[in-house]
Amino acid sequence: MKEKLYEQISALVDDELVEAEHALLIKRLTDDAAMRDKLSRYQLISDSLQNHLPRKTDPDFNIGVQLALQDEPDVQAEPVRLTRLFKPLAGLAVAASVAVVAVLSLQSVRQESPAGASAVATAPVSNEFAAVDTTPLLADTGNGAQSLDVYLVNHNEYAVNRGMLPYMRLVGHDMNVNDK
Repeated sequence: MKEKLYEQISALVDDELVEAEHALLIKRLTDDAAMRDKLSRYQLISDSLQNHLPRKTDPDFNIGVQLALQDEPDVQAEPVRLTRLFKPLAGLAVAASVAVVAVLSLQSVRQESPAGASAVATAPVSNEFAAVDTTPLLADTGNGAQSLDVYLVNHNEYAVNRGMLPYMRLVGHDMNVNDK
């Protein structure tokens, strides 16, 4: 298992690691200090083999950096200004006040409607029923039926051209009506 990880670290240093294994190895390196040390040694070996190391190194370089950092003042984060907090709160307050005004104005409009309008009109109910003739009405079989057909076809074509969708595809009048 360790050999496989060491091979992956070597491939990472040589930039030959498969992309699918890249994220998993980086996660393991962030969790394991020994693996990070191994990576640093592998990187040093790679730099020395490729002749990327400096010819001369100063062994006290890190001490000079530490002394220079001691003289620097501590950097502190800026305090949070009230304007950063005030702007979102002001926007929220404006939105809430607009909503309250809208709700109150709608309630006042409803209350101003006349009280008599809510009463339902009533009428006396009669028990008498009207007789209805149920015989079918037949169309005139004369010249009127043909002119009615022409009228209905013209109307149907005109209505479709004006953007209206017809309820039926074809409207017509049948001259032969069978009695039921």
